[in-house]
Amino acid sequence: MPYSLSNDFVWKEVGDQVVILHLNSGNYNSLNDTASLIWKGLMDGLNPEMITKKLCEVFTIDEATAKKDTEDIIQQFLAKKAIINK
Repeated sequence: MPYSLSNDFVWKEVGDQVVILHLNSGNYNSLNDTASLIWKGLMDGLNPEMITKKLCEVFTIDEATAKKDTEDIIQQFLAKKAIINK
């Protein structure tokens, strides 16, 4: 399922990490390495399966862990309304 950035947010890559700013409130989140990789994958149009594979390669973790991390973090982004389903 493709996702896109909500109109209420902007983001920037700072080093290897992603910072997301909510325009209305001014609140921002600095994402850890895992969440940053997932965020960048979503913004590049990758699907969750492709992101899971990339997590396995970058962090040398098993597929089940990478899949759960990807699903959990995408749900957090959706709950904060930082991303929307296209």
